[in-house]
This record gives sequence, C-alpha cells and structure tokens, in this order.
Amino acid sequence: MTQMTSRRTMLAGLASTLAAGWGLQGCATNTATLPARRPNLLVVLADDLGFADLGAYGSEIPTPYLDALAAEGRLLPHLLVAPVCSPTRASLLSGADHHLAGVGGIQNMLALEPDLFKEPGYEGYLNERSFCAAELLRDAGYHTYLSGKWHLARKPEQGPAHRGFERSFCLMTGAAPHWAPVPGKETVPDHNAIYLEDDKRVSLPPDFYSTKTYTDRMIEFIDAGKADGRPFFGYLAYTAPHWPLHAPDEDIARFKGKYDVGYEAIREARIARQRKLGLFPPQAPAARSQPDSAHAPLWENLTPDQRQLEARKMEIYAAMVSNLDRNFGRLVEHLRKIGEYENTMILFLSDNGACSMAENIVAQTNMDNSLQNIGRPRSNVAYGERWAEVSSGPLRWFKWETTEGGVRSPGILHLPGQTHALPALRETVHVTDILPTLLTLAKAPNPGDHYHGRPVHPLSGASWLPALQSAQAQAIAPERLIFEEHLGVRSARQGRWKLLTTFTQPADLNRWELYDLEVDPGETADIAAVHPEIVRRLRAAYEQYATANGVQAKGAELLPKDKKMREGAPTASVSAGS
Repeated sequence: MTQMTSRRTMLAGLASTLAAGWGLQGCATNTATLPARRPNLLVVLADDLGFADLGAYGSEIPTPYLDALAAEGRLLPHLLVAPVCSPTRASLLSGADHHLAGVGGIQNMLALEPDLFKEPGYEGYLNERSFCAAELLRDAGYHTYLSGKWHLARKPEQGPAHRGFERSFCLMTGAAPHWAPVPGKETVPDHNAIYLEDDKRVSLPPDFYSTKTYTDRMIEFIDAGKADGRPFFGYLAYTAPHWPLHAPDEDIARFKGKYDVGYEAIREARIARQRKLGLFPPQAPAARSQPDSAHAPLWENLTPDQRQLEARKMEIYAAMVSNLDRNFGRLVEHLRKIGEYENTMILFLSDNGACSMAENIVAQTNMDNSLQNIGRPRSNVAYGERWAEVSSGPLRWFKWETTEGGVRSPGILHLPGQTHALPALRETVHVTDILPTLLTLAKAPNPGDHYHGRPVHPLSGASWLPALQSAQAQAIAPERLIFEEHLGVRSARQGRWKLLTTFTQPADLNRWELYDLEVDPGETADIAAVHPEIVRRLRAAYEQYATANGVQAKGAELLPKDKKMREGAPTASVSAGS
C-alpha cells in the first residue's frame, strides 16, 4: 500500500473476514484471478515466531505491513509445520516428509551426534534423494534467490548454491547474533556462525543487522534479474525473532513500558482479541498456563528487578517482530515500485512455535548481558517460558513439542492479482503442501519419483490453489492424515482428532494423549480413555507412517533437562498404553 490504513480500521476488517472463516457471518465473494504471465513466488519464513505474535493474529505488537497482506489475502490459521526449524525447512523445500529429506531431527543435533543417527533420512542435510524447490523452479525458467537462514547442510557443497539457487546470501548454521561481531570482542556465537554468498564464505559488513541485510540482499537479487522478464522465486528466511534478542535501539524504545503489566495480562488480552477475530472458538478453553515454578515464576512472584529485566526482554522481542514487519513492508513497497507486486504470490509463515528457552545455551565469552546492554551487540539472552506462553496465545506449549503451540504457524497467503481478503481457511494444511502449490502456480510439472535420472522421494503434499481461489473457506482434504515426529515426540491427526506424545517426563514419551481439536484446540483435556478405538486407529496409522518414512524415535536423551521435565501436563491425562 502507498498509504498504510490505520491499524484499528484494518483489524476491524480482519475481524469480519475471520468471523466468516468460522461461519459466523456471510463470506466475501472476491476471488483472485491469476494473471496470464507466470507469477513471481515469494516465501517469507520467520524464525521461532509464535502463533499470537502478529497483529492479524491478535498481537499488540504493531505489524501493519503483514496485517495489510492479510487484509488483501487469506489467513491460514491451521497451517502446520514441524516442531523445530530445520525439519520444517527440509519439508518446505522438498515437498516431502523431513525424515525422508535428510533432516529426521534438528540439523545441528544430527551433525553433533553422527554415531547416534546413522540411518537414511538422518544425514543432517537436504539429501540427494529429495527435490529442492529452487531446482524445480529453475528448470521451469524461474530466477531463484535465497536470503537468510539455510540450516540444511553440514558443508558449503551442500548449500543453496548447489541446490538450485541462482543467487544466495545465507547463514548456514541454526542461530547467530543479529549484529556483526565487535572487532576484538568476538563471542562464541560469532565464531560459530557461517555465512555464504553463493558458494563462497564471507564476513559480515560492520552495519549488518540480520533482518535489514537479508531484505537488502533479496531486493538486490530481484533487481539484478528483472531485465530479462523472467519470473522469480524468492525464499526470504529471516532469523528474527530467534534468540539472541537483538534489535536497534530506536525499535526497542517504541515498546518501553509496554510489558510492565506482566505475562498474564498480555496473554489474556491476546487471547481475547483472537476470540474476537475468530481465530479461536469463543467457547473453547485456552491452554492452561504452566504452574508457578522456580525456573518459570509467575509475574506476581518476581522481584522489582526481575520484572524490569523480564519486561525489557519482551520489549526487545516485540522490537524484533516490528522490525521484521517494517523490512517486509520495505520489500513489498519495492515490488510495487518496480511493478511486480500484483504479479507476486506471497506466503508468510513461521518455522515452528515460540521458543521457551530462558537463556542462550552457549558459553558467554565476551558477553555483556547487563540490563543496559541486552538487545545490543555482545548480549545473548532469550525471553523464556512465560513470554513464550504469550506468543503461543491459546495454544499449548512451544517449539520442540508436537502440541498445537509447537507446530501451528501464523500463515498468511496473498495470491497474484488478489485485492480483497477471503475468509480464513479453516481446514488443516501442511508445510509439505507448499512446494506442490508453488509448482501449480508456476505451471511447472510434478517430476514424480525421478529427477535428472536419479530416484527421489515424490511430493507428499497437495496444492492449495483450488481451495485458495474459492471465495469459501472450503476443505482441501478434511480427512487427510497428518503425522509428525521429532526426537521421540509424535503426533497423528485426522479431522478433529489428534493423538500425541510429549516431553512431559522421560517415561511419558510412550504415553499417548488424545484431543478433540474441534471443541478443545487448546488441548486441555486428554480423552484417550474415553475413545480407545480412535487411539488404536490413529496409533496404527502412525506406526505405518513411521515405518514408511524410516522414523527413528530416539534422541530425547540429548535434550536439555528442562525439555524432559516440563511441568503442567493436563490434569485429565490418563495412560492409553505404551
């Protein structure tokens, strides 16, 4: 937009659109008409962004550009991803289950434990038996660009330049400071970060800030290739708002005092807005907050100094999200300026749920984590479990878990030529559907199970396009089975039913819980004992999936202790067998 509509007006419109998605009022009748020219394809991936962190999803954090995208596009509030980052990235680019694509577990853990993970599908990089979206779209005549986080390789020769990306500027590793290193005071995270430009290792410029620099490079790539008139596929993989919490001072200052009211008040306000927007059913119970504990005390039990520190952490986190939105808007405005916005599909999503880590787990060499310095270079903090509950909103738990708070992404999709919002898509869709959707839009063939003479895993998802072009919030495949597994936690869902295990206690990895997501999307009441036949059916389906995809349910022993001993399991839980 050349002028941003006021946030209040925009959200009022979104409320109407989202209510239609729940069938509360009449549906809009606008449909997007694909242009005759093949569209550009832009996928924007945030890192550790929670379901409730955008204005369009009920947040108090101002995200006007992403809200505007939603007001011209469509919300995907039931978009599922993996519970951790690199598996989601593998499924997004390959269109296949991440256990087949080489990233059966989080990439850096696979790289660090080669003796534990030796099976096919656990190589720790996007393997040769998988497609990569950039390869297929390059073959279809697209320019292909990546700017941001790769996290799908151990070596440069497994990087994006060797998987179909014509131009790339990327962080190869899973996490890094968002600022450039301070000369003479480099930190452990600085030394561990590996950046490539195309296939060459590079150092960061002094004025580097991840979100701004990644946006700059994507704009440069698009401009450099536009003269020949070919469409582009852009994969903009931000590292914000993943820890460490870093943001420009002026962005942080905008949120001063905003979070002094504490975790519980902010979370309750977000959930109330989500109910009003139709993102969470009015009568459904929200996920229960974790009980008071030594590692995650309630706001009322914090000292004044602790409250000041906790509020500052969330001020920085909010600044990162707001900064991401502003830079995303800068890219959108540039596409408008060069006449490409109307011919560009834009998909925005997060790679997993909010991260509950309280502090960074790496050594604090050369760090300055004083209250005055956090958010600036050489600081290294995360925002912890209580603020992660805020980011998850009404959903249960966080990153690493297969609960809704771990695997539900705040999705937004804008089709080429679309100018008015369509109802939020009510049905469950999956990250493996993204590549089939891109190929449909690009009018590119599905290669089946071979690519350039070698066997590959075929696409397992389905194109969203028929449903997305409809004015109705229609089903794509309402009875499809969707599975997930990571380091032993598992889930199987079909329609309203979801079966899962959690990291609650080490022994509980074999305890199955069952939830009716239609009435209990917050996963508050385990009803496995009430529906043993559904448990048996979904368990059998999960076992078939695990066998077909080479799933190795192990690795939980490598997790930090707090991931194995989570408190606050639903009190209604009962064993459904091991």
